[in-house]
Amino acid sequence: MPKDFVRFDEIEDVLSSVDLVETIVPLLKQHPSYWKWTIIAAHSGLQGAMVCALSDTSGVSVLNEKSARKWNKWYLHKKGDWPEERLADFNVLLTRCQENGYMQGQPLKLGSSQLADIERLHEHFRNNFVHFVPKGWSIERGGLPRITGAAMDALETLMQHPNVDRKITGNRKHRLTRSLADIRKGLLA
Repeated sequence: MPKDFVRFDEIEDVLSSVDLVETIVPLLKQHPSYWKWTIIAAHSGLQGAMVCALSDTSGVSVLNEKSARKWNKWYLHKKGDWPEERLADFNVLLTRCQENGYMQGQPLKLGSSQLADIERLHEHFRNNFVHFVPKGWSIERGGLPRITGAAMDALETLMQHPNVDRKITGNRKHRLTRSLADIRKGLLA
């Protein structure tokens, strides 16, 4: 590929988010405002891991219902332009990852506190950072390592799912494993 392009696929999307978390975590004590980027990158990585684990041959399992219906109809008739792909909402993807029918017998198992942390990561922190309105916002730092860790744990489990394992190379597996280990060490520091 020419040097003036940056190439992404669904796995690189996850890995680049994890790389960013790994890069930022050591800087958090000196720059507490970088928690914003840690949260956004952890969320992005987890969402990407859900997409990787849910991915099927048609690609429909990661789409919202309206988009999936249009794609299924197109697959049947193969007429007209390809329908627009609209990714399902984060919470829909999370629910699908926990359902046996979507995850081919290996659904994501989350404890109640891990699920609560992931929901808090999405609903409270990520959404407020990405859709920031004029306000002052003080966040207690104490729970942020745990919440980020919950997302990284779920991400790791999803990236080990057979749907991902058949697509991820050894170098990428090593990169992910190393980065997650560094993140966990940094969150404990």
